[in-house]
Amino acid sequence: MIALPWINNLFRADFLRSVGLYIMRDRLVLVRMRKNFMRLSLVEQEDRNLPLGESQQAISELTGWIAEDVREIALKAESESRERAFKQAVLSLLPHFKAGRDSLFVCVPQELAIVQQLFLPLAAEANLSQVLEYEIERQLPFRREDIFYDFVPMGKRGDKIGVYLLAIPKKSLAGLLGVLESFGIRPRGVETTVTAMANFLLFCKGDFSGSAAVIGGHEHDWELIGIQNQPNGWRPTPQLLFSHWVPQSGWAQGPVRELLRECLERSPELYGWGDVDELFRSAHLETPPYVDLVALGSERLMGGRAITHSYYLPALGAALRGVREAPLVGGMLREQGAVDPGWKTFSRLNIILLALVLLASIGWVASFAVKDELRLRQLEQENQKLDPTVTALRREESELARLRKELTVLTDLDRRKGEILRVLDELTKLVPTNAYLSNFRFRDQNLEVQGNAENASALIPILERSPLLENVGFTAPSNRGRDNRETFSLKASLEKTKVEKADEKAVKQGEKAMQPNEKAVNAEEKAVKPTEKTTKP
Repeated sequence: MIALPWINNLFRADFLRSVGLYIMRDRLVLVRMRKNFMRLSLVEQEDRNLPLGESQQAISELTGWIAEDVREIALKAESESRERAFKQAVLSLLPHFKAGRDSLFVCVPQELAIVQQLFLPLAAEANLSQVLEYEIERQLPFRREDIFYDFVPMGKRGDKIGVYLLAIPKKSLAGLLGVLESFGIRPRGVETTVTAMANFLLFCKGDFSGSAAVIGGHEHDWELIGIQNQPNGWRPTPQLLFSHWVPQSGWAQGPVRELLRECLERSPELYGWGDVDELFRSAHLETPPYVDLVALGSERLMGGRAITHSYYLPALGAALRGVREAPLVGGMLREQGAVDPGWKTFSRLNIILLALVLLASIGWVASFAVKDELRLRQLEQENQKLDPTVTALRREESELARLRKELTVLTDLDRRKGEILRVLDELTKLVPTNAYLSNFRFRDQNLEVQGNAENASALIPILERSPLLENVGFTAPSNRGRDNRETFSLKASLEKTKVEKADEKAVKQGEKAMQPNEKAVNAEEKAVKPTEKTTKP
């Protein structure tokens, strides 16, 4: 959760320029902002006076006409005079920004707009835009195609969801937009001081949760705006708690003072702009502690240029949309079906950064496969270098296995050589001199012999009489040749018990043969003992 604000700020990173134009009754204010990655700075702040047109009373005094008769003429003359002054002011401001490249957003006072609360069923929360399209003509005395409109969420109010509906007739902005169009300037949006000041407060506060109030104004009217910022996972959701506009003369009235007290109770944090002290004095109230938005905004903007006057704040709030720093999404007065340009989740730079991050992630993942492949090739090269040595070792291992096998055979043969010699000795004694052995095989206590004799059948009883052999028989029929001799192939088994008895008998015979020698030794010892006795003193 700690990384979420940082990631959210990273998605707002960009390189943008934006212009905010605040049109007051007697003044035209322009600010120009620049955003370099995540650094936001104030580049230009200019203002021009707009002289008020001649009133209908002044015209009647000059002409001597009746005031009612010249009403239309006075209004037309005042409109033309104001349009001419506005055009001259815009012309003087053109060198301070680039009309074709900078995004321009217009802010107008709240007194020119209609701000109305609406409470809708909770089921309409998912499709508020569509629901308001059907409700506008029922709530306002205008057709949809004759107004610019938008809404700002208020949050839930019991079993209803509240919204602030903002609307302004197109004819009120026709002259303004026409003058800007004549200079090739197409504003990307128009909003009121309600949303402009709310966005400026949210920008100055940064990431915060809770509620705050903004109070201020200049000379002719005062505004009171309440903001609530609720954490909502990835991005906080700001809501408009209240919005009130009252002429300067209205603050002295009792209901207005009660409204002011009620709003201050709902928002413990207070921020002011303009002549706040004069406002509370006119309402006969003690000025509560508040934070000056001019000083706070100068600290928040990263640059050497500070905000010089409070009437630049609404223009700054409008310009924040162009640099993607306006958290309050709604409130842009636009035609039906137009898209709010003030906030985008991803900008071109974000897409590039995201693509670079994805490419880096893919490269990082692919690097493991590449490293494994390089290691595998390196191991294969090392294995190729070791192949001759491994082949030689395998050859030596095979030779060693063969030698071990031969050693086992020889060891077994050495272990059984006594039996073989005894069998050969026995055959030498038993086989008659007229019989010849050509082959002799002794394996696993079994004997096989081949040869020829005058009478092969006579060999079987001879071999049966041997104490070492048993189960004597032919393995193949005997054949008599031209020399009148028979070839034979005999087999026999070694009788283990008899062999063991023969071995024991041989051992005993050896022991008996050793006994005379022991007697001779004893006799010699006895002969030596008398000589030892004679040598003693």
